Amino acid sequence: MDEVWEIINHIGQEPLLLWSAAVLSVFLLVGILKRVLSIIVSCAILIILYLVYLTYFEEEFPLPEADVGEWIKIGENWLDSKPERVLDDNETTSE
Repeated sequence: MDEVWEIINHIGQEPLLLWSAAVLSVFLLVGILKRVLSIIVSCAILIILYLVYLTYFEEEFPLPEADVGEWIKIGENWLDSKPERVLDDNETTSE
């Protein structure tokens, strides 16, 4: 841990290293902000397109309706079913 503090002190004492670290930090920050802003803009465009669809085109091209009750029944049947028995290599089926 002392080596880390020595490096930090050395960078703090050398103005050229301090300036280069600052410039690299700014580049890193700008890159991160650029990525985050592009994600935000993409999401905003998708939301705006969806709202335009809802406003103008939903009557002509309706979204398919999902029958949630049927999904629940399928899930209940799947959860209530007993798992099949897996046979080991040494076991045989007794039918």
